[in-house]
Amino acid sequence: MNTNYYSRVLIAVVAALLVTSVPLAASDKAENVKVVQVSGKIAEIDVKLGKLQLELDASKDRKDPIRYNINKNDTRVVDPRDEKFLKLEDLRVGQHVKLEFNYVQGELGIEPVAQKIIAESMPEPIIQEASGELKSIDAQSGTFTIEEKPGTGNLSYFVYEPKDIIVMQSPSMEPVRLVLKPGDLVKVEFVVKSGNRYARSITLYPASSITESTTTVTTTSTTVIQ
Repeated sequence: MNTNYYSRVLIAVVAALLVTSVPLAASDKAENVKVVQVSGKIAEIDVKLGKLQLELDASKDRKDPIRYNINKNDTRVVDPRDEKFLKLEDLRVGQHVKLEFNYVQGELGIEPVAQKIIAESMPEPIIQEASGELKSIDAQSGTFTIEEKPGTGNLSYFVYEPKDIIVMQSPSMEPVRLVLKPGDLVKVEFVVKSGNRYARSITLYPASSITESTTTVTTTSTTVIQ
C-alpha cells in the first residue's frame, strides 16, 4: 500500500473542505444580518469617544438598543432627502434622527455600529435680548458679564466667539470695529443652548438711551445643516 499516496489524498480533501467552508460560513452570517431602522431624539453624543445614545420613539414590536457606536469611516450622515452628506459633528443633542444599523441574530445586547443617520433640521433657537452695563469682557476665554439692573450686583454671564460676534453702535445697525470695555452700556442678542447664553451680537448704546428691560423675540426660520 502506498502510504504517501493516501497521505496526499487526505491532505487534498482537508484543504478542499477548508476552502469551501469559508464562503459557506460567510453566507450563513449574511443570512442572519438584516438592516434595522429606528428613530428618536439624540440624548447624548460624543464624537471623540464614538458614542451616541437615543431617546427612542415608541417601538411596539421589539426592544431596540438605545446606545450605538459611531465613527467617520462606517457611519454616514445625510439630510432627509439624502442629498447632502453631513458630518458627525453636525449632530446635536435634541435633534430627531432616523438611524440604521445591521442587526445580527443573537447579538441584540451588543452596541451596534450606526451605519446611516438621517438627520432632521432643528428649529432656530429663540433669540433673546438683555441690556445693561458691561462689567467684564475676556476675548481669550470668549466670555463677558453685564449688570442688567444697575446697583443690584446681579451679573448675567455670556459666552461668545470673538471671530463671529457682531458688534454694532447705535443708532447705526451696521457692524463696526469697536473695542468694548467695562462701563459700556450694551444690548446683547443671545440664544440659550445647553444651559449657556451664547451671544450673537452686541450693540453699544449712548448712556441716555439704554433701557433696563429684557425681551424675548421668537424666530420662525430653521437651521439647515450644511
